[in-house]
Amino acid sequence: MWGRTSDVPLASAVAASCAVPGVWPPTTVQRRRYIDGSVRSATNADLALGHDVVVVLAPDTGPGLNPASKGLAGEVPLLRTHSQVLVITPDDAALDAIGPNPLDPEHRPASARAGQRQGRALTGALREIWPAPTTR
Repeated sequence: MWGRTSDVPLASAVAASCAVPGVWPPTTVQRRRYIDGSVRSATNADLALGHDVVVVLAPDTGPGLNPASKGLAGEVPLLRTHSQVLVITPDDAALDAIGPNPLDPEHRPASARAGQRQGRALTGALREIWPAPTTR
């Protein structure tokens, strides 16, 4: 898992996240090869354990490419014992925009519009759990 202090360029992290076995080849970062985290789990939400607030953006809630994964349904209950959790999955309009193949580039504009619409509709829910910034 990479974060702000991982010293991995954003473009490399995105390329690794796009490296889906059988679709795109692994990406080399600092002499190691990486593939998309969906090989472990579709969301990897459990990796946020220990944070007070967790927002899960889950376009896919299943096990991902790993049939042994319990998917989002197996990850969120543990998170909720320690954190405030907001799970965001595509609504019906977004699913229609995404279409049957989420890798189809022809669906990107409609998917983006649906995601923006859904995001605007969810700002209230996000404000309810996200801590207000502290002032100094």
